[in-house]
Amino acid sequence: MTQQSQSACNGRVTRELSVESLLPWQMVTLGSGLMLQASCLDLRSEAAALQAEFAAADAAVGPAGRAFLASDGSWSTMALVQRSRLGVLAAGLPTPNLEHMPSVAALLSRSNWTVVGCHLVRQPPHGTLPWHFEDQAPYSQESRLLVPIHAPDGAETLIGHESVAYPAGMGWTGDFNFPHQVENPTESQRIILIVDVVSGPEVRRLLPPALMDKLPLRRALAGEARNRLLQWRASRSEPGFSAPY
Repeated sequence: MTQQSQSACNGRVTRELSVESLLPWQMVTLGSGLMLQASCLDLRSEAAALQAEFAAADAAVGPAGRAFLASDGSWSTMALVQRSRLGVLAAGLPTPNLEHMPSVAALLSRSNWTVVGCHLVRQPPHGTLPWHFEDQAPYSQESRLLVPIHAPDGAETLIGHESVAYPAGMGWTGDFNFPHQVENPTESQRIILIVDVVSGPEVRRLLPPALMDKLPLRRALAGEARNRLLQWRASRSEPGFSAPY
């Protein structure tokens, strides 16, 4: 895909995609001035420690502790904190898998946020998580925070008119009300720690205010982008897509 401009900050690579390459729902954010994603420095973790702990978990957790929903039939997620059945915003329940990830357990316990779910998510080589959206953003009831564990060069997340790639160990989040797609065209697996939290003040203070500004415009453009994606799916007679986590 052709890129128009590129910037790098603390290892993060953000690209503004060329207008010619944009799909209808990506065009919505072009020129809007909205911040669509940002780093979350309080979530920064030592990449080497996370990678070592993931290797131990990967070796120890059997099939019963995984979900096998990747495009090639291989495993896609390991739950570390399972969502509660008590309600959408209830604190989740730690699983035995979390015992293999002490750095993650420490990360989850060092803040007074409400963790509703936490998963290790795997994208296989040459895997694509197609265009989808969730009601997750700092201004929504729930936010999704991500920490790459294995982040091969070339893997990227498309959100709006941007492409972004964060290095291993650097936490980040985005306005995932906008359609986004995750691509891994490399020969290596991509492993991400995903933490779903209630969007309270303790979460918002970790993030730049620009990720939550211009709310009427932000909500309107997110709705327009989602509608364009849904119309495109309908025109192709494609079913809706749900992420496997």
